[in-house]
Amino acid sequence: MKGSRGRRARATKRGPQAREAGRGGPGKAGRGEERAEGGRKRGPGEEGIGGMARMAAHEVRNALSVLYNVATGLRRAVPAGQPDTETLLSILDEELRRLDRLTHDLVSFAVTGPPVRSRVRVADLVQRAVQEARRRCPVGEGARVEVTVRRGATEAFLDPDRMLEALACLVRNAIEASNGRGGVRVCATREGKRLRIEVLDEGPGLPAEDVERIFDPSFSTKASGVGLGLALCRQIARRHGGELTAGPGPGGAGACFRLEVPVVEGGS
Repeated sequence: MKGSRGRRARATKRGPQAREAGRGGPGKAGRGEERAEGGRKRGPGEEGIGGMARMAAHEVRNALSVLYNVATGLRRAVPAGQPDTETLLSILDEELRRLDRLTHDLVSFAVTGPPVRSRVRVADLVQRAVQEARRRCPVGEGARVEVTVRRGATEAFLDPDRMLEALACLVRNAIEASNGRGGVRVCATREGKRLRIEVLDEGPGLPAEDVERIFDPSFSTKASGVGLGLALCRQIARRHGGELTAGPGPGGAGACFRLEVPVVEGGS
């Protein structure tokens, strides 16, 4: 039993994403989330939900990491030239990664603290989001992603970790909607005291009846999943004093997701 625990502890460092979900673990979370919006102290229920979610995620990821390493070992042990076995292992690998992403989204959705703001270079943030989206998406490496940061949209006062999570999710969705072949555009502009970041794809677009439903945590247009990604993105935008909306792209082609947040401290 003791040896098994030792192997599991080491395996967690090599899992699908191998990071504590949410704010990077309980230590990081506590510094920025001791007080809720408006400066009031957070209640025990608020901290309890986030803490329990992080502990549950830690245990789930321990198990996922072990299974992920087992799948890697099996792939090495299987002789070449067995396509059926390789297909099954690829399915197992993808499902483990999907469960890891779901665990991350569930914990992030449970975090109730305010954004931990700092001054952020918008161009750097967007480029990091594109890189992260490519890493998460199976077809991301070959996708065409064009980034434009217009004059005036150089800096903003944001929570860099949460905003990175939201933008990476939006870009990943755009790449998937375009099947990795169509173009994806990310454009950042400043209008007054608000930063606007648009993510446009060349996919099939959004049915009019789904424009708001896609932000419901229980709604998803994918074959598997619970739709937490866009719900989490909107939650992040609103906790910054902003909003996330969706609609058709230019000329009615594809989809456009528009994230707007204040660029200055205090959400003005």
